[in-house]
Amino acid sequence: MKLIKYFIPLGMIGVFFYFAHVITGELLWKEYNPITMDISSLTADGAPNYKLLRIINFPYGVFYVLFAFGMVLKSLRSSNRILKTGFIFLLVMEVISILGYALFPLTGDKSEMNFQNSMHLAVTALVVFTTIASGFCIAIGYRKFGKTRTIGNLTLLLAVLITVFGSLNPINMAMDLNILGLTERLCIYTVQVFIFVLSYYNTFIQKEI
Repeated sequence: MKLIKYFIPLGMIGVFFYFAHVITGELLWKEYNPITMDISSLTADGAPNYKLLRIINFPYGVFYVLFAFGMVLKSLRSSNRILKTGFIFLLVMEVISILGYALFPLTGDKSEMNFQNSMHLAVTALVVFTTIASGFCIAIGYRKFGKTRTIGNLTLLLAVLITVFGSLNPINMAMDLNILGLTERLCIYTVQVFIFVLSYYNTFIQKEI
């Protein structure tokens, strides 16, 4: 399918849009503290410039879904079932992310556990689970064959880091360390590296499975 070669590079482009919305939000909101405040606060209802940031962030979600869809189509050509499962998990994660966060952004007072904020947390839990599942499945799938063992080792390292960094968020909240912005960024930025690496590798290095 010719569309695959156009879908897969969108992962790299999506990463740039993601960081564009974060950097723009931090520059425009002078009181924003990236160490103590989570990224979702930038696009929460009522946040400064949240409408602009949601516009910037929208292509990121679309590009990621198309990238993941392209990787699913590409993996279907392979007999590697674990790799297929990993990319299906990745596609599910991206769909949940783009729809869930669009439908349930944080409200102005994120400490209030209303329906919208509760659903936002539920979406986050699903995103975390599917991200970790996809990371390990993709890594194990790549490691099954010698020619893809290097990318398998790299994705395995990133999957472990995502899991470790992701566990810091509940620890931070339980111990009231007030560094949610830092711990969240460690996890999410590693996810962005993971996506970029997969997109780059499958665009320029391994064009066929």
